[in-house]
Amino acid sequence: MNATMEKLQPPQGPKGSLLGGNLMAYRNDPLGFLTGLQKDYGGVAKIRFGPQTMYVIYDPALLKEVLITKQENFIKLKGFQEARLFVGDGLATSEGEKHKRMRRTMQPHFTRAHIQTYAKQMAQIVRSELDTWKLDQERMITDDISNITFSIIAKTLFSLDGNDHSRAIREPYELINRMCSERMRSLMAVPLFISTAKNRAYKDALQALDSAVYSIIQQRRLNPEQGNGDLLSVLLTAKDENGAGMSDRELRDELMIMFIAGHETSANALSWAFSYILQQPEVELKLYEEWDRVLRGKDPSDADYMQLTYTQNVLWEAMRLRSPSFFTGRSATADVEIGHFTVKKGQSILFSPYAMHQNPEYFPDPLSFIPERFENDFVKRIPQFAYIPFGGGPRGCIGSHFAMLEMVITLCMIGERYRLRLVPGQLPIEMEPLMTLRPKNGIKVILREH
Repeated sequence: MNATMEKLQPPQGPKGSLLGGNLMAYRNDPLGFLTGLQKDYGGVAKIRFGPQTMYVIYDPALLKEVLITKQENFIKLKGFQEARLFVGDGLATSEGEKHKRMRRTMQPHFTRAHIQTYAKQMAQIVRSELDTWKLDQERMITDDISNITFSIIAKTLFSLDGNDHSRAIREPYELINRMCSERMRSLMAVPLFISTAKNRAYKDALQALDSAVYSIIQQRRLNPEQGNGDLLSVLLTAKDENGAGMSDRELRDELMIMFIAGHETSANALSWAFSYILQQPEVELKLYEEWDRVLRGKDPSDADYMQLTYTQNVLWEAMRLRSPSFFTGRSATADVEIGHFTVKKGQSILFSPYAMHQNPEYFPDPLSFIPERFENDFVKRIPQFAYIPFGGGPRGCIGSHFAMLEMVITLCMIGERYRLRLVPGQLPIEMEPLMTLRPKNGIKVILREH
């Protein structure tokens, strides 16, 4: 059979069980399942989760059709409806005109020019956190980084002190994150109206999360002058095409996704970057050389960002190997031709940045951590959508520039102040795929003198 005929064959995939299809294989090892499909079936694989047929795309050209050229035929993956229980119907989950309207409303706060104005606040927040650390102290660096990224979101976008709200939002989210991931991978999750111990804990956590966010909205409605033109002020004054403002529920949904998605993904990416730096002295040495040359002991500013190229490449490579958003997808709203096959209405497309970023065709020696691969405009020399740490198309991450600036500033400032060393005897750092991909059990370090 020639290559052309092979390419035109309908997508193939593992058979799976009669009832669950391939769901159990995915549940047992999500990351291994997704990378295995790429190795075994190439650019696209056909799978089934229960009665639901899905196509897992690894070919950048096919993915471009889904995300760009034929994106009007798709909505966010139906399977993510579970996540809507706590993130609501905000920018990341809404569809159609509502999504376009909210993106237009928020976009000015995420332009490169506007994000540069946040750099000083970002550095102040990191410095404040580092001032509480002590030499030779053992710390759970994953928790510390999460504190920093949460505080940055709270301060820059909502003019809030992150310490005042961190526990009230992050603690219930931790429980929801695990339980929601479990429910999304179940063939038949127990409906929430059935009073089981797990469901009660889940609903209690949702209520606590809601209470914390509604309290922020109420305080700002009573004291609008506190906003000083921040994103929350913009949302509070936004009007739809009929001149109506946003309800508390709509505001809650937007804040929820910004707080949770905005800090969680950046924290995970930074944590993974440190996990590699801690185990590769040559990478650490090159970072110190760049920081000494560019920063000369001062805090990084927005003006320094473009010169910190190796620091950026370390982060790009960490997100290649450990993409925080390890899989996502779309559901078809009509029959649509993608490449050489038809996706029927109601069927879904999955794609996994984690798996796609391990394709040796675009990333030689794909399992090795090599920041240098991103030199010389590497991303421009590979197909569009071969590397997608922030997604792509009209629904690509609105906060990608924000995230890169805060991660560069945080990485530089921690590294300039301390040398981190893994706590002796720590278990190997494993991956935990929940709503995002995080280091399982965290990363414990000892703070040594720079």
